[in-house]
Amino acid sequence: MSVSPSKIAVVIPYFQRKRGLLRQCVRSVLDNAAGVDIEVLVVDDGSPLPAEEEIGDFLEDCPVEVIHQENAGPAAARNRGLEHVAPGTRHVAFLDSDDEWIGPFLEDAVRALDQGFDIFVGNSRRTGIPTSRFQWSDTRNDNICPEEHRVVDPEHDLYEYVGDFFDLLVRRTNIIGPTTMAYRLDRFPDVRFRESLFQGEDRLFKLTLGQSIGRVAFSPRIYADEGEGVNIFDKSGWKTEGYLRLTSNYIALARMVLEEIRLDGKQRAFVRGQLADSRRSFVAAVLHQLRHRKPLDWSLVRATLRRDPLGAGLFLPNILRLALGRLGQKGGRPTA
Repeated sequence: MSVSPSKIAVVIPYFQRKRGLLRQCVRSVLDNAAGVDIEVLVVDDGSPLPAEEEIGDFLEDCPVEVIHQENAGPAAARNRGLEHVAPGTRHVAFLDSDDEWIGPFLEDAVRALDQGFDIFVGNSRRTGIPTSRFQWSDTRNDNICPEEHRVVDPEHDLYEYVGDFFDLLVRRTNIIGPTTMAYRLDRFPDVRFRESLFQGEDRLFKLTLGQSIGRVAFSPRIYADEGEGVNIFDKSGWKTEGYLRLTSNYIALARMVLEEIRLDGKQRAFVRGQLADSRRSFVAAVLHQLRHRKPLDWSLVRATLRRDPLGAGLFLPNILRLALGRLGQKGGRPTA
């Protein structure tokens, strides 16, 4: 099988109702792929607005292919795209259909990966957040500060990460944006997204990948503007109808991380803390629905407690903790 060291596949899961987003997304790939051998795989996840209506004119003369599947979520769409990557393609990147690249991400990613790095991470901006993704945290150790790492290509602003990158991923997985990560597909051909997760499949994927990677390259360049298309997380905040399902999902996610990812004692304690927070948030969501006489999905409540026996045992104690906390707290965190 022939291998093209510079070839990179771009997988775009697609489900949108707003016209123009996919076209803008794919155009940003084509406009920023100078000197790079690419293939673009758009996976139409049963989108209400079919992909061909958006980019049909790209399909004849550009390296763009549309793959159709019944709606199964972004994890399944990304996995379907990975299955269709052409044999011999060495690298892969993902781009959400409501995002766009505004810099030479593909060129810099291939440049870094061809030097022997397992993964390349770029910086990005997100709508509504004033700082770049690398600087989201209030804790300096949870950010990426270029001056603390080794320069490998000053002309292109490329650095090698110095330190335990996996430990950083455990604490702040969102240091890697969903649209500014590329990795060596030939080294990790079997890593896939967990399709049973409603949200957080990116986190599990990145930790699964991260526990086995060696050298990490990054650039502080802003390569992407992250948009506001169909975004499950942004539309499932506190007091929304999706919050109960979201917290249930995060319970499942934390349990998967504890069961499947190689963690040291400190990392395990950190994830257990996240699991405890998710359990309390789930209880708060249940109480909020009941208190305000809103519809409650009892089948989801039962399924969540059945899958998480320890959480079921802590259900009543968490109700008491939340009640006591509400009595002694006049502001801050929303109450049920």
